[in-house]
Amino acid sequence: KDKQLASAKARLALLKKGDVVLFDARILHCGNANEVEGGSTRVMFNFSFRNPKEVGDLGYCGSMRPGYVQQMTLGDFGHTREDCADGGIFPFERFGNGLLHA
Repeated sequence: KDKQLASAKARLALLKKGDVVLFDARILHCGNANEVEGGSTRVMFNFSFRNPKEVGDLGYCGSMRPGYVQQMTLGDFGHTREDCADGGIFPFERFGNGLLHA
């Protein structure tokens, strides 16, 4: 693994609001070290979906807020993207905050 990473060519992915990147979620934490003195915050929005007919194990523990599970489709995501483009601050407002309340 170390040998493979040492020889891998890094690519900078500059995205604009509304852009989408598809990737294998198992590599989410393979970024470079946070070398800013004292650390800094990095923000990444990760949206996961899969075919509802697929019931097998994902191979990793998901990170979706429980209140969003089975509440959105890929089409819904397109609408939230449009909401953001129109100046919306919280793109999933119509779905709540995703947290389960007692």
